[in-house]
Amino acid sequence: MKVGDIVKSLDFNGNDKTYMIGKVLVVSEELGVFGAKLIERVVEGNTKPLKAETFTAPLQGNSMFDNAEMPRVTVIA
Repeated sequence: MKVGDIVKSLDFNGNDKTYMIGKVLVVSEELGVFGAKLIERVVEGNTKPLKAETFTAPLQGNSMFDNAEMPRVTVIA
């Protein structure tokens, strides 16, 4: 993941119906997080109004239950 990538970040590993899509603005390996400009917010499979302009989430591997077989954060563009 790098600045400018478009990512899909699941709220919880294994739940692909609740997630955010955003454009990465900053990646902090030191803090283990990334920040992104929010593009879309989906809750239980339904697009919801944006409540914020940005979001921060743990980098893949820094959240409980993260695993390589089903990544919680994926680069989609």
